[in-house]
Amino acid sequence: MNGWRQGWLVATRELRERSRSPAFRASVVLMIVAVVAVLILPTLIKPGGTRNVGVTGSAPAALAATIIQQAHSAGGTVRVHRYLTLGAGEQAVRQGHLDVLVADAQRLEWRGEPDEQLKAVVTGAIQLATVRERADAAGISPGALLAPVPVTSVQLGSVPGRGPGDEAAVLVMTAVLFFGISVFGQMVLTGVLEEKANRVVEVLLARIPPRTLLAGKITGIGLLGLAQIGVTALAALVAVATVPSIEVPAVRGSVLAWALVWFVLGYALYATVYGALGSLGSRVEDAQSVAGPVTVVMVLAYFASLAMLGQPGSVGARVVSYFPLTAPMAMPGRIAMGATAWWEPAVAAVLTLAATAGLVYLGGRVYTSAILHTGSALSLRDLWRRRTVSGDAIEASTRDLGGHRMLITVLTGAGVALGVAVAVFTHDVIIGVTAGSGFMAITVQMAKRWNRHAGPPVAHR
Repeated sequence: MNGWRQGWLVATRELRERSRSPAFRASVVLMIVAVVAVLILPTLIKPGGTRNVGVTGSAPAALAATIIQQAHSAGGTVRVHRYLTLGAGEQAVRQGHLDVLVADAQRLEWRGEPDEQLKAVVTGAIQLATVRERADAAGISPGALLAPVPVTSVQLGSVPGRGPGDEAAVLVMTAVLFFGISVFGQMVLTGVLEEKANRVVEVLLARIPPRTLLAGKITGIGLLGLAQIGVTALAALVAVATVPSIEVPAVRGSVLAWALVWFVLGYALYATVYGALGSLGSRVEDAQSVAGPVTVVMVLAYFASLAMLGQPGSVGARVVSYFPLTAPMAMPGRIAMGATAWWEPAVAAVLTLAATAGLVYLGGRVYTSAILHTGSALSLRDLWRRRTVSGDAIEASTRDLGGHRMLITVLTGAGVALGVAVAVFTHDVIIGVTAGSGFMAITVQMAKRWNRHAGPPVAHR
């Protein structure tokens, strides 16, 4: 039986066993209930109180008083604020100080979805005040007097050029990616520890290589995670179709496709780390201690992604969206905000794939070396110091070769990082690729020459 067949058998076993777990089924139900509640509750809680309307630009002199009168007739209360410039009024809208801004008596600017009742009040006031002004002016024909004034609505987001629907979609996607990757990565971790604690892994390793076992476990739990997200999304669609008043931010199909791609990439990256670290412990209780560092990294990546939401085109946002550990949560947000060139997501995906491949290799070695360890939890330093090859000459040769490979790996990673940094700061991916590949070519050749001049390893007796 080949490795692919063995890995798929492990994946199907994970799918079957975990989908039958009462805890997993309960988590699915709770997630569905939470998502449906988030969608429905805002429609049941209607905001009230005094509404704030801003006026800027040229407008009829009686517009403010007319808006107040129209609101009073509709059973509401309105405060009108005058702004000298359009920018000041738009800033007040973005900060939540105004419900709507009337610009030049022809355009209504909103922070989110337009309030239809307030829109009708303000639009009617504009029409009425304009008609009265025309009636007072001399030489106005009846046709022009009764001509309606066209009023359009514009939604303002915190980022110029993007609406609040895009921002809401980014927040939701980032949260889903963070919790999905975290939850299912933790499932890989606890799965490894459970198999070590009950000695099931010893039986499995008699027929399946360690790396194949780890890969199958990651694949099975990842497919289960995608299925859970799909069921939750279906429940959300049913809720939206059932309750027409639910307001859902519009998301482009390409953004959703990239979000799915980055979930897969992020899960593969972090699940490999979780699986490797899980092999260092011996009991389920060791989960928190062995996974502490990667949990901290994920939390920092999540908050860094949120911090860059307001300035998705900045240098900091680009660096965060290229760095493999933060890219799965940062790049989808930049894509949704329209702040990326066509090649940027592809380059970031390639870098994340390269980092994942490196972690698969290193994580596989850690998993292979530590999976059968029992007793107290190992640290990476303890694992590094362990010797698995007997014989002084073989040990010296292996150590020299391993050191050389590690040096090549470090230099390659440094070259990739240099290329990304140059591409970000020069805004030219070709220059970045040239700089990174040139650095790797020169330093790797120097390392190989140094290794040849050093001569073969000598066994000390």
